[in-house]
Order: sequence, then C-alpha cells, then structure tokens
Amino acid sequence: MLEKKEIYIRYLISALAALAGAYGVSYLFMLKEGSVFGYGLIPVLVFAYVFLIWERRLKRIREEEKIHRGGLYVALIMSFGISLSYILGYQLEAMDMTALGLKGKAGILVRSLCLMCALFPLIYSLTGFLVKKYKERKASAGLRIKKGLLFVCVSVILMLCWLPVFLAYYPAIMTFDFHRQAGEAARGFIWFNSYQPLAHTLLIWVAFQIGNAVGSLETGMACYSIFQMLVLAVSMGYVCTLVYRLVKRIWPVVVLTVFFGCFPFIPVLAVCVTKDIIFTALFLIFMCLFVERSYFVTGKKRVVLDVLWVLEGILMILFRNNALYAVAVFALFFVVMSEKKQRIGALLISLALIAGGKGALEGIQAALGTTIRGSQVEMFSVPIQQMARVGYLHGEDMPEDVFMTLDYYVPWPIWHDYNAPLADTVKNYVANFRFNDTWKGNYGGVMKAWMEIGLKYPQEYVDAFLELTAGYWFPDDRTWCEVLGYGADTRMGAIYTYNAVPTDVIPEGIAHVSKLPGLEESLEKIVSGNSFYNWPVLSVFFKPALYVWAFAMVLLLAMAFKERKKMMIMLLPLMYFGTLLLGPVVQVRYIFTMVAVLPLLWALFYYKQDDKSEILEPTE
Repeated sequence: MLEKKEIYIRYLISALAALAGAYGVSYLFMLKEGSVFGYGLIPVLVFAYVFLIWERRLKRIREEEKIHRGGLYVALIMSFGISLSYILGYQLEAMDMTALGLKGKAGILVRSLCLMCALFPLIYSLTGFLVKKYKERKASAGLRIKKGLLFVCVSVILMLCWLPVFLAYYPAIMTFDFHRQAGEAARGFIWFNSYQPLAHTLLIWVAFQIGNAVGSLETGMACYSIFQMLVLAVSMGYVCTLVYRLVKRIWPVVVLTVFFGCFPFIPVLAVCVTKDIIFTALFLIFMCLFVERSYFVTGKKRVVLDVLWVLEGILMILFRNNALYAVAVFALFFVVMSEKKQRIGALLISLALIAGGKGALEGIQAALGTTIRGSQVEMFSVPIQQMARVGYLHGEDMPEDVFMTLDYYVPWPIWHDYNAPLADTVKNYVANFRFNDTWKGNYGGVMKAWMEIGLKYPQEYVDAFLELTAGYWFPDDRTWCEVLGYGADTRMGAIYTYNAVPTDVIPEGIAHVSKLPGLEESLEKIVSGNSFYNWPVLSVFFKPALYVWAFAMVLLLAMAFKERKKMMIMLLPLMYFGTLLLGPVVQVRYIFTMVAVLPLLWALFYYKQDDKSEILEPTE
C-alpha cells in the first residue's frame, strides 16, 4: 500500500513538473513566434517528454542525491540560471525590454521556475555523469609520452593548421582598433596613445620598421602575423601538454588540438591584429604557470617559478588595459584563500603583480616618451549606456531636473543614437564632447547623478545592462555577431575582417592580397556571413554563452566539492570575465580568452593528487 502511495505521489510530482515545463517552453514559443500556450502539438510532446524523464529520475533521485549531492545543487543552480537567461533574452528580443514592474518581475521568476522543470532533469543527468567521472578519478604520476615532445608536436601542428588561413588573409586581418594603432605607429613613439595597450602598438611599430626596411609594409605585417601565430601556438601547446599531465589521457589532447587548430574562429583570430590575441596567449601561460606552482612544484623550484609567474603576469597586464583591474581583485582573493602558512608569500606575490603591472604600464609610457593618455571613458560604458537608454525612451517627458542632470553628463543630441547592444556610439560622443569637462575628476558627482537617475528609472538601467551583455548569457542572442555601428558595411559578422588601415597616414595603404582566395571566401561565409547559425548542433559551439555557462558549471562543481585550491585558480578567469561585463560590446575577440582557458580548467577539476603527498612531481 505504501509503495502504491509513493508511486502516485511520484506520478503527481512528475505531472506537475511536466505541466510547468510545458508552460515554460510554450511561453518561449509565444515570445518567439507569437503562438499561444495550449495550441499545437509541441506543448503536448513537451509535457509527455518531461513527465517521462521526471518519473524515471524520481525513482532514483533520493538514492543518487546521497552520492551526487554536489551535482544536484549544481544542476539546480544551472537549470534555473539558464532558464532565467532564456526568459529574459526572449523578452528583450520580442519586446525590447523585460516585463515591467514588480508583477512583471515576479512573472519572470515564475516562468523561469517553470522552464527550469523542463531543463532540470537533462542538466541533472549531465552533472550526474560529470560527478561520476569525478568520483572515479585515479591518481597516477606516470606519463607515457614525454611532455616536451608533446608540447613541440602540438605547437607545430597548430602552426601548420593555421598556415593556410594566414595565406588566405595575407598579410593579416587589419581591423578593429588597428586604424588607431597603425596611425600612431606610422607617426612615431610620441604619438602613441595609451587608450590601446602601448606594448601592442609597439609590436605594430616593429612590424612597420621591418616593412620599411624591406620596402613592403605587407611583408612587415606578415612578420607580425607569424610572430602572433607562434606565440599563440606555443601557449596553446602548453595548455594541451598540461591537460595531458592533469588527466593522464591522450585523447583529450587530440580533441583539443583539433579544436584549437580547426575551429574556424581560432585560426582566423590567430592572424587578426588585435591586442586580445597576444593577451590571450599570455593569459594562458599565466594560468599554466599558476597550475604548475600550485600542484607540480615545491621548495626552491617554486620560488623560481613564482618569480617567472610574476614577470609573465606583468607582461600579460601590458597587453590589456582591464587586466590590471582583474588581477588586483584576484590578488585580494588569492591572499585570503591561501593557506595560513602561505599567506605572506601570497601577499608578496600579489603586491609584486599589482605594483609591477602598474609600474610597467607607466614605465613603457615614459620610455616611449609619449604623454598622450587614453580617456577612461571605456570603464563607464555601462553607466553611459544606462543613462542614454533613459534619455532615448523618455526624452522630454522626464522631469526638468532629471533632464538637465542627464543632459549634463550624456548630452541630449546623442540620445536618439542609442544602440542597445553597442555602447560605442554614445560613449564616443561623450568621450569627444563631454568627458574631459564634466566626467574627468568628478567621478563622485557622476556616480551620484547615475544613482539618482537609476532610482527613478530602474527598469531602464536593468534592461540596458542586459541588452549590452546578452551575448554572454543568452544562448540564442545574435546581437554579438550582428552589431553594426563601426562605419564599415561589409565583413562585419562574428569577427570583423575589413581592412582598417588609415589612408591619410599611410597613403599607399597596406594591401590585402589573399594567396588562397577560395579558402578566404569559405571562411568569410562563417566569420562575416554568420553561416554557422544554419548548422544543426555545431552552431552551439560558436556562441559565447556556451563557454560562459560551461565555465559557470566547472566553477560551481569546484565549489560544491570544496576544491579550494582549484577554485582559487579559477578566480582570475572569473575576475577577467567580470571586466567584460562592464565593456562596451560583446565580441568573440573578448571572450576568446575564456574559450581558450576553459579546457585547462575542466582538466584541472578532474585532476586528483597522489594521496601520499600534496605535491606531485610527474615523471617523463
């Protein structure tokens, strides 16, 4: 009798979960296609499917919960987070805003919980599989392949894979901020502007010097591309080698090498002249050294490695202006989360990283003899976008005092140019016509005005942030690869590949002469034409949100199983991603760092140390 009662209860719970899940899925269809819940075959099929998987899962969930409790918690958080992202994302897509008022926000919560009922069994099955593999780990110090040989082989293979792409885009993809940096490099050191990393502009200057010496700027830029490819290949070769040392399996290295070598975005970015590529390479090396000093080295060797780690970290900071902020916040957690006996060393390392990074930034500016400092307007991208949205939606309907305050910081002539997924339009106007007069040196006043306006228009602030960052968290978002507003009307998709050389500074220009035009045409369909959206299943690997959610899952798993040291290593990617959320737009080149480091973090999560010693010295 008791058994029958449990069966009826299980059926009832499954039916309620299936009904809620069907409603959640149907609501998304309603937003996307305008259909109504209750009509059509899809809700019926969803109901049946969710009922079956809930009924099957509930049979074992009590027993599995004892074994996979960490996976259960992670599944709950992930399924709710992804459900919330879909509800918010589709509301923004359909209505250009999220539901209004407390009632609307409560509706978002309820619908997210309903959609969660449909997603939870699937995500719980995934986390259950991951946790099972985590529990089955076996510590082993033996390596069948020499790590030095593996590193060289992977690096060479990557270079060979990228070589045809280099020839297709010969001599380089000169886009994004290249127009600024090329002009500065052509004029000389005194014109260098710290708005873009001076170290990166210096590399472009070196390429120009080579080009001038041989009588061809194209050759100079080709040398730059080869150098960048080599640095990136070495860093990814290091990642692959370390993954092998962590998981003791060769097949993940093979898969990872194929991914790094052939996934279209990576070889195209490898020949793209933007600071993000060199920074990504240095970031990967920094993370690999972090893993090395945390698990594989002890004693005097660790001291030597720590010095190398700090020096490499300082070099990394030189290639991304927001890296210093990410490192500074990371350093605080690094000290706090370190073991008590290691906190003094962690503090010294942190101070050396921060002071060395800041000193290096100032030192290179002094050494080059330039006094031009870039505007700090970039760090205010989100507040500027939020204030612009208020002006765009309410304009002259605002109270006079609010209108005057808003106009003082974000002038009314630019309100009508507000572009939800791109802050550059409004931000650049503020930078050129208002920042030095009203923002610079008045940050307290700016924050006060920003908060006062936000309290009156919280909905607009929330929606502005969500629309600006949607590509990072909404899996079906397309704004990240369809944003316009940079002045060029072609070759602007997931990766911008148009030539941005300023002809007024370099009258002869830098010619793009493809050596493999057929390959270039095929790649352009992907990176500029966004054809990957029409590829079943495979299209998901091109979306930034996949890698963000995958990072969230591995971080949550590390937290669930109280892997403190691994959590500490994952903090720097988390802090770096935090700076991306404050940026002016979502782009592949920004998230490239997260994509490249993610395999290392998953391999680290599955690494198990030798039970006899905390420090493991892998053999060759």
